[in-house]
Amino acid sequence: MTRKETISACQIEQLGSELTPAHEDLVRHRPLMCGRLSNDNYQSFMNIHTTNTVAMRDAAVSNAVGASVTVAIVLKGRVCGTFKDVPFDFDAREQPVGFVWALSQPVLLSRQINRGEDVSKVMVSVKFDWVRHRVETGGEQYRAISDFIHAGIAIHQWQPSRRAIALADQLLYPHTEDPLFRDLYAESRGLEIFAEALGSLHGERADGEAGHEPDPLDQHCKAQEIRDYVTCHILDDLTLTDLSLSLGMSIANLQRVFKNAYGTTIKDFMRESRLIAARDAMEKDGLTIGQAAWLAGYSSPANFATAFKRVFGISPSDARDR
Repeated sequence: MTRKETISACQIEQLGSELTPAHEDLVRHRPLMCGRLSNDNYQSFMNIHTTNTVAMRDAAVSNAVGASVTVAIVLKGRVCGTFKDVPFDFDAREQPVGFVWALSQPVLLSRQINRGEDVSKVMVSVKFDWVRHRVETGGEQYRAISDFIHAGIAIHQWQPSRRAIALADQLLYPHTEDPLFRDLYAESRGLEIFAEALGSLHGERADGEAGHEPDPLDQHCKAQEIRDYVTCHILDDLTLTDLSLSLGMSIANLQRVFKNAYGTTIKDFMRESRLIAARDAMEKDGLTIGQAAWLAGYSSPANFATAFKRVFGISPSDARDR
């Protein structure tokens, strides 16, 4: 599930979690949260999980987690729970924060979802043996990392760089829906985030943290404000001038902040967001291809079909028939 939609308890269970209702009226097929959620296993060695959701009801969630090393950047909200009997509290209500944890053995993860909880996070998990093997080949130079991953259940907080925060945003909103390039795009960014977090255990500092450069939190908030405004007005005839006047930023600053955060231009984001809205309308509401083309801003169904296939890798008729 990678597009904006309601997410049911049943869909969460399909990802491997078990839910215990906090109230008797919780039904497996009723919406549990709304927003964007994805959970992708890559052929290399990584799992990347992204969440940008608002909980619609209370629930207790638990799932078995295999031996692994995981890096998380929590961009917004708070996530609390336990690994077996070890508590964790990932609190990003003031600013984005980063965490890395190592589980040398499978454990049960438990946490509470509270109604109204607004959480945005990215998690990159790597199998424990993959990390252990590479750390062991480095001998004493990786002693700090080795001690950390062999501690049983270990949790470490680190402050992600502005680059890592931007990469996390890009994973939440990838600039392409093409399956091949989306996966390559995600893996490259996941690897970079993972390397920075491990570097914090190793004593390395992220490059490019000079004090004269823009504040990463401020840039992140501005980019998010631009994206949220565009998303809310995606079906309007929105121009860069309109956006500039509404947000009180110059067009040049809008474009620079957005491109640095998400790796794509505002116009490309608007174009692909309209295509996603058109795709959803065909799949969920049964719109014709001509109606979907008009919704996405195309006067020609043929041009719409060409753009649609370039982004999603399938034709509009194939998407409509799914």
